[in-house]
Amino acid sequence: MGFMTYVLLVMLPSIAITGWAAWRVRSAYSKWSKVDSGINMSAFDFARRLLDHQGLHDVKIEPVQGQLTDHYDPRGKVLRVSSAVSGRPELGSFDPNEMALGVPGGERLSVAAAAVIAHEVGHALQDRERDPWMAVRQTIVPVAQFGSSIAPWLIIGGLIFNFLNLAWIGLFAFGAAVVFTFVTLPVEIGASGKALAFVGNLGMMGERQVGAREVLKAAAWTYVAGALTALLTFLYYLFLLMGRRD
Repeated sequence: MGFMTYVLLVMLPSIAITGWAAWRVRSAYSKWSKVDSGINMSAFDFARRLLDHQGLHDVKIEPVQGQLTDHYDPRGKVLRVSSAVSGRPELGSFDPNEMALGVPGGERLSVAAAAVIAHEVGHALQDRERDPWMAVRQTIVPVAQFGSSIAPWLIIGGLIFNFLNLAWIGLFAFGAAVVFTFVTLPVEIGASGKALAFVGNLGMMGERQVGAREVLKAAAWTYVAGALTALLTFLYYLFLLMGRRD
């Protein structure tokens, strides 16, 4: 199979899937970032409150630049809030007491921003509860990183120089990266379920809860898209290697 086959079977479907998922996230976040959650506190106060309510007093909160780059780091026990979500682009003047989530200079959190923060707190809770899927994901991180960065070059190099053993090693390593993307799905879905419970307990009901669910569901589709794209690429490499065997 040549380059055009790769374009038709992998590249175009991947672009379509990831593009659709990215559009859903942007659309949902844009819509619900304009809707007041009714929670009158800053981004970092909100995160601190959710963490403390779960007994996660040891988890630190830090700002991070970027748009929707919010994440929980289980190695350092740190929850990072993006500048786009916090509404404060400059990190040098960081003051948790002055930051309003999602509305620069405002006093309330948007539905979208509250959902994002609650989702990351969900990950922190998964970490404390030793969620098995999160544990598996953390275990295969080194192999998955190798598989996603180096393995394609091993496969391509093995095919070009007819060193098929090297190509098969690359394929197995890339397979670990594919497994990682699928293991990530239950981790993300579980964190979103916890997030909805958090915001519901804080009074975000009715339309606001619908909005939070819409934001979280849209974000989950980005991980589904990533997993499908990785699987398509893996199958394409597999077909190439099987073809060489024949």
